[in-house]
Amino acid sequence: MSIQEFDLPARWRSLMTEHFSEAIHNLQVSWPDITSLEVSYRVVESFDPDFAVDIIEHPDLNAQASNQALALLLREMGASNIVAFVRIIDLPPDCNRSVRQLRSEDLGRMISVDAIAVKISGVRPRTYEGTFECIACSHRIMVSQPNEQELIEPVECFEIDGGCGRRKGQTRFVQRVEESILINSQFIELQEPPENLRGGVQPERILCIAEHDLAGKLNPGDRVTANGMLFVRSQRKAGKETPIFDIFLRIHSIERENIPLEEIQISEEEESEIKELARRGDIYDLFVRSIAPSIHGMNEVKESLVLQLFGGVAGRNKDGSRTRGDIHILLMGDPGVAKSQLLSYMASISPRGRFTSGMSASAAGLTAAAVQDPSADGRWTLEAGALALADLGLAAIDEFDKMSQNDRASMHEAMTLQRISISKAGINATLSTRCAILAAANPTSGRFQPVSEVPFTNQINLKQPLLSRFDIIWLLTDAPEKNLDTLIANHIIDNRMSAVPEILVEQGSRPDPTKTADEAGLTMYGKTSIISRSLIRKYVAYTKRNIHPTMREEARDRLANYYVQTRLKSGEQTDSVSITARAIDGLFRLSEAAAKIRLSSEVTEDDALRAIRINEHWRFALMGENFDETTLASGKKGNARNRERTIVEIVSRIHAETGEMVNLNDVFTEAGRLDINRNTAEDIIDRLVLYGTLFRPRHDYLQPG
Repeated sequence: MSIQEFDLPARWRSLMTEHFSEAIHNLQVSWPDITSLEVSYRVVESFDPDFAVDIIEHPDLNAQASNQALALLLREMGASNIVAFVRIIDLPPDCNRSVRQLRSEDLGRMISVDAIAVKISGVRPRTYEGTFECIACSHRIMVSQPNEQELIEPVECFEIDGGCGRRKGQTRFVQRVEESILINSQFIELQEPPENLRGGVQPERILCIAEHDLAGKLNPGDRVTANGMLFVRSQRKAGKETPIFDIFLRIHSIERENIPLEEIQISEEEESEIKELARRGDIYDLFVRSIAPSIHGMNEVKESLVLQLFGGVAGRNKDGSRTRGDIHILLMGDPGVAKSQLLSYMASISPRGRFTSGMSASAAGLTAAAVQDPSADGRWTLEAGALALADLGLAAIDEFDKMSQNDRASMHEAMTLQRISISKAGINATLSTRCAILAAANPTSGRFQPVSEVPFTNQINLKQPLLSRFDIIWLLTDAPEKNLDTLIANHIIDNRMSAVPEILVEQGSRPDPTKTADEAGLTMYGKTSIISRSLIRKYVAYTKRNIHPTMREEARDRLANYYVQTRLKSGEQTDSVSITARAIDGLFRLSEAAAKIRLSSEVTEDDALRAIRINEHWRFALMGENFDETTLASGKKGNARNRERTIVEIVSRIHAETGEMVNLNDVFTEAGRLDINRNTAEDIIDRLVLYGTLFRPRHDYLQPG
């Protein structure tokens, strides 16, 4: 080695004294809130290049030496009770690996891995130095425990150390836990970021071990750079070791991202191109054309998806509450209206976009799940679902109406508060789900019936409280219309005729059009220009990092006036509310997104008008002119709620007047005078009895519940 092992503590002491005296003082003052001293590799490299190389080549020895040097300095400062650790950060680029690039040459060296924590175990104590008692003579023996998956016992009670000399088999050794040295330990499974992969390649994973103060630092879904040392454990088959090894990473330090979406690199040329596009007068139309160009029309839907891609501005309030910036959209539609295609495309162009299904085969589902993991020593682990992994991105969820009961229970919190609180199998965690949700759902009967006949809430397997969490709900029906059908048919045929045969692409005889189109900034699709998927991702990432518009007074007045006037249209007798306060938040987010597309620092009145137009369009498509917001909350139209109230009032009035049970025929007579026929009244009464609002003491009698 380049530096003698016995020289390492002195070298570390010199480094800390020269460059980290103030940081060590802060550690002393802030402990135990701060338990580690972060040392930048760049500082070590400038201090002594050979020393820096030695840290990479011999991480274990340097970890021990650095911790010894730090403990000695703290002791000299009168802080001998402090247990702290040195953590190396900012490793050079040549130490960075993706999980699939890890090879045998990397074993024993310090490397860094950019990854997502997808699964974590609970923090458990692990024996670091085990104290064992010989049953025959009560002698104590200390045994180091380098293998976290196997307890190593003494092989002999050595006479030279004061023991009886008996070997294992002649005596038993019992661990004395109270005399052993225990440390906190946790298994973490890291996964390659999916945006770094191409061609549908599945992301690979690596099992990591976090110990001491690093245990318990991460939650599933966290994006980190994990620095550590690779080591191996032999695979076992039928109880025997095999020559094949599993790779593990012993984490030495963890670096969290400080810049949103920092994995997306934007060059100066690309930044200039983004700013140039933002100045175009047709920027909104250009983005609409660029969303799933193989799908004809649906421009209003696509425009809302563009705004969802950019999102509003999330904020934190003085009272500790948080305002959501992400826009949630639900696509309800008949089979064959391209819902899944839209979802897949949106996931492909969004930074951190993830496409999944409500019928996910993963144990984690959409939210999270506790699973027992054999690779993690049989511990219960918490595995992140799609929403946690899409944090700061977009989660496209197909078959949303078919999600599991576990996901349904968590979805309200995930959509509103943008977090998931987990308390399972001894694991307590809060996962961030700060992502826009684009969901698709099918009608229960195969096709949607006219909403004028059957409320859409009765045609879909989603509860009303969950529906109300969406900012936009599109109803996409497949109704025959000659001119539109002709355009769609021609568009589909043109797409088929212009496609490159896949077998020729795989053979290498023809270029892959998806890759060539993705590399360009602006590209042609048929006869129209569109923005490449790669540039869209970078455009969105740029706005999320740099553009945080505030609302002009005229834009604010426009939204407030729209809200007030729309509520006035409801009228006092219709028992319906055209718009609720929750919709104001949605309009605000849409307006902010419109401003971000232009890279504007202000939300203008035009942005507010765009948000209002989209809001009006989806509401009309869903319920026509008489939009009733309370239908989303109750699943019933206003006149249905009126009829229920009328029946209850009739029963209550007659009961109050007579003090006796109310005859059903009297109720039917009174209801008929108010234009409620007998069949309708019977249905309403059956429902009210089921709800407990009315009580049926005898077959033909009622009384208030």
